[in-house]
Amino acid sequence: MKKLTLLLLLLFVCFSHIYGQSIILEKNKEFEMDIHNLNHFTDYTENSNYIYAFKVLGKDGVNTLLDCRMVRAVISNVNKNPINSNALNSDSVRTARLNSSWTLTPLALLQQSFTITVAPNGDLVKINGVDEILQKAANRWVLNDNIAAELKNNGVEFTKAAIEKIFPQLPKQTIGYRSEWTGRYLSFNATAIDGSLLYLVIVGKDKDPDIGGSGIFNQVTGLFEQLQYKTLIKLIDINGKNESYIDLNYKQKLRYGSGHYLAADTAWINMLVKTNQYFGKAFMDKMDFDSTRAFTYLRAHDAAFANDPYYATAKLDLVQRGAGNNYEVYGKQLRNTPAKFLKGNEVHLFNKFTESMNTSADSAYEVSKYMYQMDTFNGLVQESYSQNFLSFKVADLLQDDDFKKYVADKKLSDADVEKMVAEMNEKRKVVETNGAKLLSLLHQDKDPMMQQKINPLYLWVNAKNHENDNAVLSKTTDAFMKMRDSEMKNGNGGRYALLFYKLLLTTPQKNKASAVLQKTIENLERFTADTLYKNRYADQNILAYAWYLKYQAAKPADSVKALQYLSKAARYSPAGNKEKAYTSFYDRVFLHSKESYRQEFIERLFSVGDNEQALKVFADHINSAPTSIGEMQKNYEEHFPGKKFRDFFVANILTSWQAAPDFVLKGIDGKERSLAEFKNHWLVIDFWGTWCPPCRGEMPDINAFNKELKDGKYTGINFLSVACRDRADNVKAYLDNNKFDIPAAMANETIEKLYKIVGYPSKILVSPEGKMLALKFGDDWASTIKKFNDLYPVND
Repeated sequence: MKKLTLLLLLLFVCFSHIYGQSIILEKNKEFEMDIHNLNHFTDYTENSNYIYAFKVLGKDGVNTLLDCRMVRAVISNVNKNPINSNALNSDSVRTARLNSSWTLTPLALLQQSFTITVAPNGDLVKINGVDEILQKAANRWVLNDNIAAELKNNGVEFTKAAIEKIFPQLPKQTIGYRSEWTGRYLSFNATAIDGSLLYLVIVGKDKDPDIGGSGIFNQVTGLFEQLQYKTLIKLIDINGKNESYIDLNYKQKLRYGSGHYLAADTAWINMLVKTNQYFGKAFMDKMDFDSTRAFTYLRAHDAAFANDPYYATAKLDLVQRGAGNNYEVYGKQLRNTPAKFLKGNEVHLFNKFTESMNTSADSAYEVSKYMYQMDTFNGLVQESYSQNFLSFKVADLLQDDDFKKYVADKKLSDADVEKMVAEMNEKRKVVETNGAKLLSLLHQDKDPMMQQKINPLYLWVNAKNHENDNAVLSKTTDAFMKMRDSEMKNGNGGRYALLFYKLLLTTPQKNKASAVLQKTIENLERFTADTLYKNRYADQNILAYAWYLKYQAAKPADSVKALQYLSKAARYSPAGNKEKAYTSFYDRVFLHSKESYRQEFIERLFSVGDNEQALKVFADHINSAPTSIGEMQKNYEEHFPGKKFRDFFVANILTSWQAAPDFVLKGIDGKERSLAEFKNHWLVIDFWGTWCPPCRGEMPDINAFNKELKDGKYTGINFLSVACRDRADNVKAYLDNNKFDIPAAMANETIEKLYKIVGYPSKILVSPEGKMLALKFGDDWASTIKKFNDLYPVND
């Protein structure tokens, strides 16, 4: 008996020495830990609050076994781009907005029980049950394989990191007043005592000065009653110049007992995730969308989620995708969805506005109230709605090549065409009537931002409707002459000022037209000189036409000044893709202008004998519009018989291109691809993604082009696709499933910035000397590079 007592005493002494300070919790003891993270990154702010509830289940040897549940989750992740922002509050889960897969983790764990095993010193020994919880969630939500893998990996790491922070590592010796010790990441110093509570100063491990905080430690339980610290991480760019900071703030607070929390709204959460087509594959048949599955799901859940805003939007997403070319199905659903349910959803609001124009100006106005502060509203007004005020002639439609092709493809009879035109005329009348009423409603709106975006359009339309009313014309002239920059910029004032100028030329007040034109030019020149103005290239395109109008006005009386004005028009014409704005297409529709005036300026220079200046503009024109290379070669050879265009191309075109940045990328076959391996060859680089519909749409043509290259049809040309914002397994599966045989590499974190890629798909041509030229989306890139290769074959 004495030997047994002595052995127990020795064991007690031994364990007392090893675990001088331990976590000591009674069985069935309950407590909660409230955790708050506030982290400021370069591009976004993350604010999260989680509450974990614990119940002590007993001992597992010397370790403590606890039941654990996440009982509350509040997340706000605010990104510079609102599309990438996230929000979740488990107390009002129906306000959730999820745009990133990591937000699925708290939803999967919410109110789900798992167990943790904690060593006496706070080390996390084991977590049981999290894997199973995450797998059940992935199955329940029918997540695609990639998102399911991310959920599992993120969920396990997220839980492990959270628990390890809740139980910071304790020292071997007993902690008391003036104790100092170092845990996993932090160092602690007990600077004050109040009963069993020690007040701590916290610094970073190894005295890291960028980490600091405070805490309260309970000597009896071995738990931290409070803990808060801040971490500041300094980042320096690759050039060693610009500094930025990541500011991480962490707080935790302990409460004994258990609180009362709302039960998880499982049915709604399941709907939220399952209908998010980025996350799931519930409505997919391999790589294709299965509309039957989607509509079956909707019919089964319509009653349960009637009048739920999120469900209404998700339903529209599914209906739009499942309806395919049958717009009426989607249109009907749009009409049945209140505009207030679509708040923040630019796509459906845009479409509902367009749909409303066919029925009610009041409905369209209601939609606009949810849209006018969005950038999408600018496009809606300037590219779509404003076309209601253009003249429509049936005769023009009948002569349109696309319309003729449609009639031929559908094998429509003359009677069919006549009926179609009659229906279009009737519909046009309704739209015009609604459009006019809507313009009046928008003009009367008192919101300053709405007025800025509508007033220039209203002034032009009102002047058109009163072109014989001198009072209206004078008032409109004064309005454009005194228009504030905010109206000019937000309402595309340059377009409507030039339209009004052209209108004035046909009225008795044409003597006021030149002043309007000059003032418009002055405004646009100020705007285009501002490198921070986001629409400066669109206004630059309008400015080119304004100078062309001035050229036309001066040409009859002063040919010298006229040529100077034409040179300005050529100068402001877009030089390359960077200076071509999408909305400029619509400006040209309204103004009947051209994209570039270089060609006309070149012709005038040649006609007056200024060949040197003409050739300089000539080279600029080819670089800005490379698809015109054939036409420009013909033009050159007509003006310079006996000279080789090929020599001009090499000496003046290729040498003006910028050097293509070096890169080393990993191919989906595991091999590295670099720019160096294509030296002395022409190269087409295609930036794309499996997630990009236009990219997928052109992939059959790309595959056919690459097959021609592999068959040796065009010696000296190579092709490389670079998949962006994608995963190698996605890319490989997509190419394999569609039997596309193209060389594909995965983008790294820098190549898109180096090549200044702003949209997808994007094509870059690289010369044999390693210089690059960007092509505009929609350009005939294949014909262009074949022509370039003919002019400058690599065997030269």
